[in-house]
Amino acid sequence: MKETFRAIRDLKWLLVGVCALAVGTLAAHAQNPNPSQTPAASPPAQRPAPAASPAPSPTPTPINWSEDPMLKRFVFRGIGPASMGGRIDDIAGVDSNPYIYYVGFATGGVWKTTNNGTTFQPIFDTYSRGSIGDIAIAPSNPDIVWVGTGEANNRQSSSFGDGIYKSYDAGKTFARMGLENSQSIARIVIDPKDPNTVYVAVLGHLFGPNKERGVYKTTDGGRTWNNVKFIDEDTGFTDIVMDPSDSKTLYAASYQRRRTSWGFNGGGPGSGLWKTTDAGKTWTKLQGNGLPEGLLGRIGIDVSRSNPNVIYAQMEVGASTGTGGEELVVGGGAGQPGATPTPSASPGAPPSAAAANPAASPTPSAPDPKKSGVWRSDDKGKTWHVVSTCFNAGNCT
Repeated sequence: MKETFRAIRDLKWLLVGVCALAVGTLAAHAQNPNPSQTPAASPPAQRPAPAASPAPSPTPTPINWSEDPMLKRFVFRGIGPASMGGRIDDIAGVDSNPYIYYVGFATGGVWKTTNNGTTFQPIFDTYSRGSIGDIAIAPSNPDIVWVGTGEANNRQSSSFGDGIYKSYDAGKTFARMGLENSQSIARIVIDPKDPNTVYVAVLGHLFGPNKERGVYKTTDGGRTWNNVKFIDEDTGFTDIVMDPSDSKTLYAASYQRRRTSWGFNGGGPGSGLWKTTDAGKTWTKLQGNGLPEGLLGRIGIDVSRSNPNVIYAQMEVGASTGTGGEELVVGGGAGQPGATPTPSASPGAPPSAAAANPAASPTPSAPDPKKSGVWRSDDKGKTWHVVSTCFNAGNCT
């Protein structure tokens, strides 16, 4: 009997344990309905999408690309600096914004800066000529820019131009406006109130005569031109300036020249100073009244902006080497014509005043009006006086 009761008690505790185990299993199943399945792996952290590679920029069209089928395969590419820029013929700035200006090279085209020279951009590379004679900006509209091609220099290596160009968009694009056979353009002047009125000093061919030289004028923005001053086929004009107080008054400098394969003739009876007071209809030659006489060469002129009565003219006087003159020897020293040797002091002689006072400079001699130099007029060209003929620091006394 006792054995039977003990068996029943053990069975009771076994049933209690089984029930407790069943309850625990049901509770775990409620929290995880799929206990037999492997938990899904957490999604990997998203990586940032790689940046898209920039599309290659299109290959720019080669400058001055030949249309000839045989030559079209040859394309020049820049490989770095090769030589110096060469001589600069003109610099033109915008009066209302001095940070903008243009530079014209004798053989390197036109360059523009908009940040006061920190950087420059070439703006004339796609046109047929790279030789620049002059640049002018319309005072009333800085977007209008004129470029005269063909350097007005006398070198054996001078490059030729093919006319005058005009831009309406501050140098972004240019259009050729005529004077194709001029070869060299020395100066361009624009009426400050009317940008359609333009005067051009055309120097013309260097190695031979030609008719397309002289002073040209347009009143329709370059569509048509009139030769308002012509001397002869051997003489062109190397400079022209406008009176800032009167746009009908202009001064111009004519220049007779000829370069040959064996030498150069600079100057002649065609060279001189000219003035008009009726916008180019008539011209008067300025001579005498203090101006040098005889054979003249190249002349550069300018009018004072602050006082238009004042005019300066730098003039070559006398025959150049090619026209019978003696070759100029730069610098002083024995053996040079006209140079006075400095006498040596005798032993025991007292020191001279110059030796005793090295800071003292010799008294300069008066300018010689028979030599090349600078002349000035204070009455709009009626009378002149020479202000300097000494440009050799080693031989100025």
